Amino acid sequence: MSLSGALSNAVSGLNANARGTAVISANVANALNADYGKRTLNLSTDPNQSSGGVRVVSVTRFSDPILAHQKHAATSESASARVRADAAKSIEQLWGSVDTIDSVATKLTKFETSLSSAAADPSSETRLKIVAQSAEDLARSIRDAAKGIQTLRTQADASIATSVAEMNTSLQRLEELNKKVVLAKHLGQDTLSLLDQRNVELERLSNQVPIHVVDRDNGAIAVFTGRGSTLLDVNAVELSFQPQSPVLSHMTEANGLLSSLRVNGDVVDGSSSGLLSGGKLSAQFDLRNRTAPEAQQKLDAIARDLIERFGPGGPDTSLSATDAGAFTDDGTTFDPVNQIGIAERLQVNSALQSSSVDLWKWRDGIMSTTPGEAGDSSLLLALKSQLNVDIVPTTSSLGTAARSLTYHVQNLTTTIAAERVRSDDQLTFAIQQLATVQENVASNGVNTDQEMQQLIELEKSYAANARVIRVVDEMLSELLGI
Repeated sequence: MSLSGALSNAVSGLNANARGTAVISANVANALNADYGKRTLNLSTDPNQSSGGVRVVSVTRFSDPILAHQKHAATSESASARVRADAAKSIEQLWGSVDTIDSVATKLTKFETSLSSAAADPSSETRLKIVAQSAEDLARSIRDAAKGIQTLRTQADASIATSVAEMNTSLQRLEELNKKVVLAKHLGQDTLSLLDQRNVELERLSNQVPIHVVDRDNGAIAVFTGRGSTLLDVNAVELSFQPQSPVLSHMTEANGLLSSLRVNGDVVDGSSSGLLSGGKLSAQFDLRNRTAPEAQQKLDAIARDLIERFGPGGPDTSLSATDAGAFTDDGTTFDPVNQIGIAERLQVNSALQSSSVDLWKWRDGIMSTTPGEAGDSSLLLALKSQLNVDIVPTTSSLGTAARSLTYHVQNLTTTIAAERVRSDDQLTFAIQQLATVQENVASNGVNTDQEMQQLIELEKSYAANARVIRVVDEMLSELLGI
C-alpha cells in the first residue's frame, strides 16, 4: 500500500471515529428520554478508494413497529381506565360509603333514629327539632350528591373539549412533520430528529385514542384509530366539539342540548361503542352520557321514593291528594312527569323545617291546624316504620320488586362501592400492562454500558489511525530529507 493510500485510510478512519463519537454522545445524553430512538452508525468500505478505507453509510434510528403499537394500545387503555376509576371514586365520595359519617346511608340512619327518639317523648320540642334537622341533612346529602354528579358531567364535557383540541394540535403537527420528513429524505438530509418529534406527537395522540400507524414508502406515516377510522393520511382530519357549561340533569346529546363529536363536520359516536373508542376521549364521553346519568337516575329514583313514601297516601293522613308531603320538589308537590333532576330539588316541607315555629306538625300532621295530644307518638312511629316498608318502586331504576327505602339506599351504596373497586382493579391492571410494555421498549433503548464500551473501542481506533498518520508523516519527512 502506498503512503498516500495509508494516509487516506487513516483520515477516513478518523472521520468515522468522529461521527461515531457524536452518535454515542447523543445516545448517552438521551438515555432517559423515552421518546428518543437509539442511533446506530453504519459503516462500510469506501469503494471510491483503491486503497480501501471506511465511509459512513448512514445513521439509523431504532424502531420496532410491534412494540410501538403495543405501547400505544397500553397508553390508551391506561388513560381510559384512569378516567373510569376517577369517576367511580368521585361518585362514591359524593354518595358516601357505609363507614363515613357524611354518607346518605348514615344520614338516613340518623333520621330514623331521630324519629325513634322523638316518638319516645313526642312533647319534646328539642327532639322534634332534631327530627327536622336530620330530615334536612338527609335531603341535603341526596341533593349535594346529585349536584356533584352534574359537576362531574360538566367536567367531563370540558375535558372532551380539551382532548379534541389536543388531538387537533397533534394531528396538525404530524401532518407538518410528515411533509418535513418527506422533503428531508428527498434531499438526503438527516430526518432522525424529525422522527423523534413525530414519535412525541404519536404518544400524545395515543393517550386520547388507540392508534395504528402505517409507514409509507416516502417516509410519511398514516394514522388510523384502533377500529380503522382515518385520522391522518396525507391530510389530517379536523375534530370539532362545543363544550357546555354547566351541564344540567336534563341535558343529553340525544335531545341536542349537549354537543356531539364531529370529524370533518360529520357527527360521529364518541363513546366506547364508536370508531374512536378505547382511550381518554371515549371514556369522557361515557362518563358524560352514560355513567353519570345512570347514577343520576338512581338518585332521582330514591328521591322520588322518599317523597312518595311521606306524601299523600302515606302515614300522614292529614294530607290530601294535592298536598306536598314531608319531602317536596323544591317546596312544591312532586309531579311524576318531572322526575329528571328531582334529587337536586329535594327539600323538606317548609312546615317541617327546623326553622319552623310549628314543629309539632311532625307529631300531628302537616295540614293540622292546631296541635294535638302532646303525648301522641303514633305518627312519628308510622313515619319511622315507613322507611322500612316494602313498596314496589314507581321507577324501573330501582327494580321491580317491593323494597324498603333503607334497602334501596344500602343497595346503591354497595353497588357504587363495588364499581369503584372494579374500576380500581382495571386501572391497576392497565398500569401494569403499560409498565410491562415500557420496560420492553426500554430494553431496546440506549444502554449506557454498551455505549461506553463502544466509546472505548472508538478511542482505540482513533489512537491507531492517529498513529498511522504520524508514521506516514515521519516516513515522508525521511524521504524528503534524502
